[in-house]
Amino acid sequence: MATSSTDDVFIDFSGIETRNSFVTHLLAAFRRRSVSVRLGGDCTNVATQPKTYEGCKVFVVVFSENYAFSKQCLDTLSEFLERKDDGLVIVPVYYGGVTESMVKQQTDRFGVAFSQHGNKYLNDRVAKWRDCLTKTAGLPGHELNLQQEDSEFVEKIVADVREELDATGKIGVYSRLLEIEKLLCTQCHKFYHLGLWGMPGIGKTTIAEAAFKQMSKDFEASFFVEEFYKEYRKGRPYKQREEYLKKVLKGGSSKEPTLSFETLRKKKVLFVLDDVRNLMDFESFLGDVEGVSPGSVIILTSRDKQVLYQCQVEDVFEVPSLNEKEAIRLFSRTMFLQEWPSDVKLMDVSKKIVKYAGGNPKALCLYGRELEEKKKPEEMEAEFEKMKKCPPQEILSLFRSSYDALNDNERSIFMDIACFFNGEPSDNVMRILEGCGFFPHVGIDRLAERSLLSISKEKKVEMQNFIQDAAREFVNQTSRRRRLWEPSRIRLLLENDNSKGNEVIEGIFLDTTNVVTFDVNHKAFENMYNLRLLKIYSPNSETAQELRLPKEFHSLPYELRLLHWEKCPMRSLPVEFDPRHLVELNMPYSQLQSLSVGTKSLAKLRMINLSHSQKLLEVDELAKACNLEKIDLQAVVSPESTTCSMTSSRTYIRTRKLLSSKSTNRLTSHPRILHKAKGRVSFTHQLLGRAQTPSSTTEVLRPSICTYHFIPALVEVGQFLNLSGCTNIQEMQMITYTLFLENEFGRPSNSESSIA
Repeated sequence: MATSSTDDVFIDFSGIETRNSFVTHLLAAFRRRSVSVRLGGDCTNVATQPKTYEGCKVFVVVFSENYAFSKQCLDTLSEFLERKDDGLVIVPVYYGGVTESMVKQQTDRFGVAFSQHGNKYLNDRVAKWRDCLTKTAGLPGHELNLQQEDSEFVEKIVADVREELDATGKIGVYSRLLEIEKLLCTQCHKFYHLGLWGMPGIGKTTIAEAAFKQMSKDFEASFFVEEFYKEYRKGRPYKQREEYLKKVLKGGSSKEPTLSFETLRKKKVLFVLDDVRNLMDFESFLGDVEGVSPGSVIILTSRDKQVLYQCQVEDVFEVPSLNEKEAIRLFSRTMFLQEWPSDVKLMDVSKKIVKYAGGNPKALCLYGRELEEKKKPEEMEAEFEKMKKCPPQEILSLFRSSYDALNDNERSIFMDIACFFNGEPSDNVMRILEGCGFFPHVGIDRLAERSLLSISKEKKVEMQNFIQDAAREFVNQTSRRRRLWEPSRIRLLLENDNSKGNEVIEGIFLDTTNVVTFDVNHKAFENMYNLRLLKIYSPNSETAQELRLPKEFHSLPYELRLLHWEKCPMRSLPVEFDPRHLVELNMPYSQLQSLSVGTKSLAKLRMINLSHSQKLLEVDELAKACNLEKIDLQAVVSPESTTCSMTSSRTYIRTRKLLSSKSTNRLTSHPRILHKAKGRVSFTHQLLGRAQTPSSTTEVLRPSICTYHFIPALVEVGQFLNLSGCTNIQEMQMITYTLFLENEFGRPSNSESSIA
């Protein structure tokens, strides 16, 4: 960083003990970063005059216990606060047990100091000092906590100040650079490979360039190639390498036909290659550098983590998104040409845009430039909504190369998630995509490694909103759209009897929240031969709109893997529908009376939800679903006295997890635990989860309304069965499991038993 003719930073503090400890370390850290500093403080014998620090750009005030006792420090703070409106940056630092609240409210030692000042100085002057402290404590600053080392605290302050001094307005760079320096310090005696990884636009190049500028002076030779992938394809890196080597190697002859990195043997070298996309390019360019001196460093940036590991990096630093404060500052600088939005309404809109952009610096700058002519909050918001539906070309270009690099399998997974499954539980997404033959366990991992999505701590598949909208725009730009999610387009499609071109459609997700009920044409699905995913839903199932079907409606696509239709008006599945590929049947609040599929297979069905389908009379066909994992039959209650039959032959249905079956009080057999039930059993129970035991992991079955009269043998041994409150049981087949029985005082007791 270039230094100015005046000092960049002024540090004010109180007390010789503060200067000889903390301030000395802070001063040294600034100077290591080539930041010019001037010290103030009341420990100098000569009073500091305002004219000697007028050129400073950043004022760092160190609040220690004795700061408020110093008249000189309080006067200096007053002088700097008067310059704040002229662009001066004030950074408060709370050190030695001092907190922000102590300074703002003048309590503890600060309170004692002002009690003394009240007896010595005029009230107006004391009031001005108090006001200065309150205003300064309201500014963003740094407070030392008990778990933090002084050295770490100092480095964070320096990183913050360097960003304020950076003429390019870079935000968040130096705090990230600090993390990289920590990694480099632990590997200073070896030839170290470091990878910087993150999505396009996250700041990898900016950070790599900052690291190069800061570190190159510590190496005998240094080499930086920006946009390495593009340059390599043009053949320029070789030319650059030769030109560079001719300049940096003493005694090197410009007449030599070729120069290679062999000439850098035993030298300490820094290599930075930006945007590396495959191993072969890297190896062919830097294949002869192994002879360099220990302490040499290679820094690679890539949007693909797998490429970095192929290049044998020791560490991968994931470049984080900007936090909300950093993101708002960057957006505000671009949009309003100032540090922060000027009013509350503009701040609210800015926060929405920042959240949508996910803290991506490139995206924030692009949105800021696109919106800079919209000065009113309502104009900003309206224009931004248009941009979400039709992303700027710069946003599309940002991800186009990443999308083009995907293979067909990865591209299908990426598009399905962007159009349909963003924010959904990863297990559900995996199950459906696996049923589509897409190998999602490999594909989703690769998309995550390419920075296009992530798996959250809650095990949900998450894609940044602006990436999702860019992907959807890729769909819109194709001549024949395969995935549909816009209600107006879907309604037009389902009402129309013109099926020309429908054979390419693979997915339809219709949110009926704001859709007026309409009639579905009886031929709507006839030519949708490739439709894999059909979902008609509302975020609140109870308020979903019911679509009207004609009597002639008799067909659903053969390729369906997902059939999710809330408030479905059908009384049974269409006779001609073959569910052999169906993975998930999700039809809550439906009018279904039966699931009759004849002799057709349900072997691939793994999840079924018929909750609140109050007219359901029989589900015999579930006996054919031999791979069923989840069932939800909650609130399946009929006003008729008819019993819902789910009997099976000598086989039973294996399921691994039961979501819910509360209020299902008409079943004669149950797919999880009942096998060859003798007589009618009405029941309600719910599987809440798994219980860990020292020897094994077993499932806990908790009856919530216990009206069993007969319990057959369990289909699997080693289960826990909670029978508390089951007062109607008359017969139990031979079972071996642990019983949890509530005693008369309501406290559970247990015993392992064999019961006949």
